[in-house]
Amino acid sequence: MLFRTKEPEKRDWAMDLISDGVIPGYSTGSFIGISALKNSDVLTAVSIIASNVARFPLLLLDEQTGKPFDSGDLTYLLNKKPNAMLDGYHWKFIMTINALLANDGVSRIVRDPVTQEPALIQYFPPSQVYIDDSDINNIKYEFTPLGASQTIVEPAQNVIHFKFFTYDGIHGRSPLLSLRDEINLQESGIQTLSKFFQSGLKGGILKVRGRLNKQARKKAREDFEYAQQGATGGSPVVTDDTIDYQTLEVDTNILQLINSNNYSTSQIAKAMHIPAYKLGVNSPNQSVKQLNDDFIKSDLPYYFEPISSEIELKMLNDQQRHQFKVQFDTRKETGMSVADAKNAVDGSLLDPNEARFEMGVNKRDDPNMDRMQSNLNNVYLDMKEDYQNPNKPDNTVKTINERRKAQGQEPIEGGDAIYMSSSDIPAIDVNDTGGDSDDS
Repeated sequence: MLFRTKEPEKRDWAMDLISDGVIPGYSTGSFIGISALKNSDVLTAVSIIASNVARFPLLLLDEQTGKPFDSGDLTYLLNKKPNAMLDGYHWKFIMTINALLANDGVSRIVRDPVTQEPALIQYFPPSQVYIDDSDINNIKYEFTPLGASQTIVEPAQNVIHFKFFTYDGIHGRSPLLSLRDEINLQESGIQTLSKFFQSGLKGGILKVRGRLNKQARKKAREDFEYAQQGATGGSPVVTDDTIDYQTLEVDTNILQLINSNNYSTSQIAKAMHIPAYKLGVNSPNQSVKQLNDDFIKSDLPYYFEPISSEIELKMLNDQQRHQFKVQFDTRKETGMSVADAKNAVDGSLLDPNEARFEMGVNKRDDPNMDRMQSNLNNVYLDMKEDYQNPNKPDNTVKTINERRKAQGQEPIEGGDAIYMSSSDIPAIDVNDTGGDSDDS
């Protein structure tokens, strides 16, 4: 990390932001940045994506076993409190919003000076961040907080950078840049409807007696328009006997076409990688759970994977990356059903605690919940042979306490009797010889 005294800027920040599409401008004709939220379809699409990214916690999983690892400070920073100003939900939300609307979502990692472990995640809006790519092998991020006298310069490894589409691996690109024509078409249709309902049926043909040159026609139109100033849709049109006013017939099918046109909405949904039904275009014949599962499993990975990969690269060291992976925890929505979990346990595919994890339920502390079970009366797998082989000596002579010891249980009084597999056969005391003595 470097601190550089702020000098007079040699580049035009405003033009850079307009050229990059961060600030919409007439020259670019783009519909990105905060102004894009004026469009209700864009607002809905962006809100759906950002809220789903923010509501699912990030987990650190063992690369070999797939089991969660308690990483302490790392998951706390990502999911609970990245800094003193933001909670985990809103940090992920605004990072996603900026990546969608302004190309890039950027946060600075403040590391512990002793351990070099991440200690703080500091968010910066795009207007306060400049990516110096003059040397593509040594990318620098320049952070200039408002009112600060110094610019903070950080290497790429100290910056979390959300970018969902990129053509160079350095800069992100908003999907809204590809929607200029669609949004223009939608806004033109809305403006046409708005103008129609504001002006009503006043548009028409004005006939004036006599021959008029172009100046006279212009003057007649201006006088007529002046007389109608302040009128709203449905107001009467007042003329004298020198003027014949005829309204133009409007084909209402055109208005219905504009009002029912879902093309632009469908294109917005397609570009943003969300199902069209989320924007009210159609209503598929599936249950809510099926639709939700499909959305989380098929569409959201487009956003989940770039985020988890970026966090693995920037928040973990090389040794940790070989051992662990970062993943969004969606089990509470898409987890294994109770029936499937039971079948997996009975089929010895998962132990009970693994099945609970796949269901999105907390694990139990009982050590037996970490043992594999068999479908033979649900006995433990390591004892299955004892029950299946009746000729095995251990099956007939092992005492109750020996069996309890093998199962990790405490011995009981009278446990020196031989264990019998059937409850109808009483236990035999090994110390009792039984019968009469031949010497008597």
